[in-house]
Amino acid sequence: MSKATSLYNRWTALIINQPLKIISCLILLSLSGLGLFLVEGRLNSDLGQLIEPGEDKTWYQANERYKQSFPMHLQTAILVVRGDDHALTQASTRAIIRALNDSQAFERIFAPGVDPFVQNNRLFFLTRDELALWLEGTEYNFGALVRMTEQMDLANALLIIADTMTSRSGLPLPVSVERLAEGLTTGEAKGQAFYPLVDPDQAHFFELILVNGKQDLQEALPNAQIVETLESILENTAIPSTVKVELTGEVVLAHEEIGAALSGIEIAGLVSILLLGLILTFGIGDFRVIMSIFALLATGIGLTLGFATLAVGSFNTLSMLFVVMFFGLGVDFAVHFALRLKAQGAITADSLQAAVEDMAPALILCTFTSAIAFLSFVPTAYTGMGELGLISAGGMVFALILTLFMIPTILHRWPARSNALPQFSLNRKLPSEFQSAAAGLLFVILPLAVYFASQLKFDYSVLSMRDPDSKAMTALTRLQRDSQQTDYSVSVLADNAAEARRLKALLTPLTPVGDVRIPEDLIPTAQRQKAAMIEPVARLYQELWDSEVIEDESIPFNLALEYLTESQPGMTSRQQARAAQIQQTAQYFEQNQDALAHYNSGLGVQMADSLNELQALLDARPFTIEEIPTHFRERLISSTNAHLVSIQPAEALDSKQATDRFIHSIQTITPDIAGRSAVEWGIGDVVVEAFQAATLYTLVGVMICLLIYFRHLLTAVLVLIPIAFTLILTFAMCTLFDLPLNMANILVVPLIIGLGVDSGIHITHRFVSTGAKAFEPATRRAILISGLTTLGTFLSLVLSPHQGAASIGLILTIAIIWLLILSLFLLPTLLRLSSHYDLIPNNRIFSPANQE
Repeated sequence: MSKATSLYNRWTALIINQPLKIISCLILLSLSGLGLFLVEGRLNSDLGQLIEPGEDKTWYQANERYKQSFPMHLQTAILVVRGDDHALTQASTRAIIRALNDSQAFERIFAPGVDPFVQNNRLFFLTRDELALWLEGTEYNFGALVRMTEQMDLANALLIIADTMTSRSGLPLPVSVERLAEGLTTGEAKGQAFYPLVDPDQAHFFELILVNGKQDLQEALPNAQIVETLESILENTAIPSTVKVELTGEVVLAHEEIGAALSGIEIAGLVSILLLGLILTFGIGDFRVIMSIFALLATGIGLTLGFATLAVGSFNTLSMLFVVMFFGLGVDFAVHFALRLKAQGAITADSLQAAVEDMAPALILCTFTSAIAFLSFVPTAYTGMGELGLISAGGMVFALILTLFMIPTILHRWPARSNALPQFSLNRKLPSEFQSAAAGLLFVILPLAVYFASQLKFDYSVLSMRDPDSKAMTALTRLQRDSQQTDYSVSVLADNAAEARRLKALLTPLTPVGDVRIPEDLIPTAQRQKAAMIEPVARLYQELWDSEVIEDESIPFNLALEYLTESQPGMTSRQQARAAQIQQTAQYFEQNQDALAHYNSGLGVQMADSLNELQALLDARPFTIEEIPTHFRERLISSTNAHLVSIQPAEALDSKQATDRFIHSIQTITPDIAGRSAVEWGIGDVVVEAFQAATLYTLVGVMICLLIYFRHLLTAVLVLIPIAFTLILTFAMCTLFDLPLNMANILVVPLIIGLGVDSGIHITHRFVSTGAKAFEPATRRAILISGLTTLGTFLSLVLSPHQGAASIGLILTIAIIWLLILSLFLLPTLLRLSSHYDLIPNNRIFSPANQE
């Protein structure tokens, strides 16, 4: 008796004599693994740890220097405040900033558009022609302001409107009077002391608020607290209905992505369980067999979770996929073994030993090939995928152990009703002529498939894996189209100001570049000349600032209303119509004293704020870069005097082609690029290198396993031919459906090689062992059912809101369909032909039964 036969005897005796101990031991180990995971396991949501580039990567080194020099640009959330009215947009922005500061939940809050430094120095950022026009209007408005400051209420406003409309027939009203009249036509208080410093033709306005919060990487959603706090603040801040606030930025995008990944796992897990139940019910039809398979899955999940906690310590957004994968791949072994047991009738010691002698070698080989495919990413820089591979490889080992112990133990202890199998068309023998014709057709379409497969694209953009219609992505895309600085820009560190100027001059003409900003851009040109232009108007207004408020007797409201009525005949017809509207509003206020008091209060506050703003504008003096406030300067110039050059794209970076154009154009000037777009571009190369290495490792590893097992080169090659066809046909369909490879679904290539070979192993194993019985109904049924269960599992991933996971599911679904077709039609034909011409030997596999 050989050692293998002795081992099988002991295994059989253990299954028959100690069923409860085996089940109890496996369940206890599974519960222990689950408990370990619940106590020690965690989710590492730091997307930056998915890749570990080598120290030789220029972009990586440049980005590390950037992170050390400007940490405030990392992990930011961006609030985009949009509106059709400039004043309302800025007022809403200030209200949000006050609420953010009151919450004390954020490390940094930066809103450049409404920052006092920028606001007070806006005149210096105008061109000289724009400044001259604004100063002319400010002088024109002086008289109206002097009168307004005498008594800031509706009564005085009516007198000023009446006098101005009468005395300036045909001339535009001063801005303060125009705003008063405009507001009174609708009953709103509108006090404004100066002409707006915006383009009069501009219809839409926005302000940016950048905030930095602290992530909690121990939580499933590390940015949840930041995002939820922002949403709560926005909900509780009084913002006009015409003003909209959008959330975007790295923090919000990552929160959306991780949330989508987690919810996708939940959806896919539930759907895959339902699909597995349906497929197994119709494919096997035996409740006890089905329940034994589900028991295997539940036990295997617990064991794998415990293993992952010990081996890795945490799950990343990619390794979470192992749960769904285990449903499809773990059931594969169980189906083959369970159907082999059922095909032999009553489960006895002899039938158990016969089944394990027949199936164990092939199952072990499948475990090795699958594990090789999963482990192929471990030695690469793609650590996120490597962790998924390590966990999934462990899961495959557990699936094998449970298949060899739990399935036969349950079926022996609680026998199935009978060995009758569902009578589907699977039981009908497929005519060899039909198989040959189908195989021939596959060879005919192969050249066309090769052409389309060669056109397959790889899109390394992380944005392409995110839902383009999500709120954060929509907001980001709008900002990029506005050439605004976002996380998705490129940064270059210049050694000094002169180097920064040189880089800007070289980068600005490039077509893919939308905008280049350097620290000196914050310093306006011709400041001295502009200060000289401002000086006369500032002196004029100094009289207003220095004048004392004289407490005269207030103008009676009824007299002011009468004066407006009496003044209307002296106005133009257009002004008369406006005056009549204002008169109606004033009469309403006359009858509603509370409304009048509210109007007067609002007008007084608005005018006082606007006057203070005007005084700050006129009092501003030229400044140098050294005089920029620290909170501005630290975002532009580091403590080591490195000057930040920010480069914005001319188009939204929502595809590989757009990112390539942008990055490559910058690299013609400087290779030391940093920032999120540069990192994702660089990571794309790392992922491609990892993919190429993983594919090579998988091919070599699988080939070695096949050669050891079958001990014949051509037999091993025949097993791999359907895999090659599958890859070509799958890639061709991806090209036709515009489904590029990305940083997530790139794992499918080594996975298809490692997992797709399983069906080929079972078919070839059966053919080499038994020849004519290779394609008996039990074999076809096991292959089809296991294929359909795997298909159902990966199909469930398509429903995931995470675009990367969904693309993995879709590509694997296409691949599994082709694998089934090729396994049932092409491989049998190739084996028959090879055997007919004596190209492959029979009964020549590395099986312990043959090792006497």
